[in-house]
Formats: sequence, structure tokens, C-alpha cells
Amino acid sequence: MPTVEEGLVGRWEWQQTTAEDRPALTPSNTSHQVVVEFDRRGRARFYQDGTLISAAAFSVRREMGGFGKPPKHLIIYRGYQNNQYYSVIGNRLQLQDTNGKLLAHSYTRVVPEVSANLPVHKPH
Repeated sequence: MPTVEEGLVGRWEWQQTTAEDRPALTPSNTSHQVVVEFDRRGRARFYQDGTLISAAAFSVRREMGGFGKPPKHLIIYRGYQNNQYYSVIGNRLQLQDTNGKLLAHSYTRVVPEVSANLPVHKPH
């Protein structure tokens, strides 16, 4: 996978969804924890409150921007009508729906916990 797509791979926890003219949706005001996982084999899995609610195969396409505009990266889900533009900056994932609705979804990367079996270095 090219570098940009590689940045998408991982487990992401939903932080908020914003839409024009509406209050932001967050885990605290919806009472739901949402996680999405993108794997290297092109599978996306969507979890709500720890339960798998949906899965889809996906591919990534780069769309050239117009004159003077940077290219956009697009997630194409097979079997779904809605695709999403995405950007990864550090441990933050932004998803933007392409169906004309101005919905923006923010996620943070879930960093795998360090194994408890690793030796702990104590200062002398």
C-alpha cells in the first residue's frame, strides 16, 4: 500500500460528527462509543459500543484537485452508496461524506497498549 493509504490502517475511535446548522454529535451526547478499523487487506469494520455493526471491503483512490488545489483521498466502500474523503494528520482521522451532506467525522487513533510482558526499566 502507498504511504497515504498505510496511514489509514488501524483502529480509530469516534470523537465527533459536525454538520452545518446542527449541534455536534459526540459520544457523550449520543451515549455511544463508535470505532472503525481499517486493515491492510482492504476491510473496514464498524463497531458501536463494542459490537460489530457493519463491515465492508474498501479501496482508496486519489482524486486530483482543481487548479491549485491539493489532491483528495477517497475511501470507496463496496456495497455502500456513500463514499468518504479522508485525511490523516498525526493520530487524527477526518472523514467527510461525499453524498452532498456536509457531515464531517473526527476520530483519534487507538494506540495499541504496550504488552505487560515487556521489562520495566527502573531508574537506579
